[in-house]
Amino acid sequence: MKTPEEYYALARSMFFQAHPDFQTALDSISTQDATAMGVTLEKLKEIQADRIYAAFLRAKKQDAMLFSIQLAEPDKEVAAQAIEKYLRSHAEALGMSWEEFCIKNEL
Repeated sequence: MKTPEEYYALARSMFFQAHPDFQTALDSISTQDATAMGVTLEKLKEIQADRIYAAFLRAKKQDAMLFSIQLAEPDKEVAAQAIEKYLRSHAEALGMSWEEFCIKNEL
């Protein structure tokens, strides 16, 4: 099972493969653009890719990690386990038991 970050990166890559117009926009970013922002070309493209993907997810009203796991993990059982692991980490971060978290979020 991948980490949530690995799923996110894979799903973002899949998104850009499915939307070549966005990839073209990323490819048009120049070294001059990066220099003006005070970052490397690679870093600016990474930042812009995250912004584009995040905007897509916001427009679809999707949780970035949940959507990414569902998109990037072809095995539905593994995807369900990854989602549960991700949600359990949220419950823990909030200081809630898994049961409390499930009740509060109607899971």
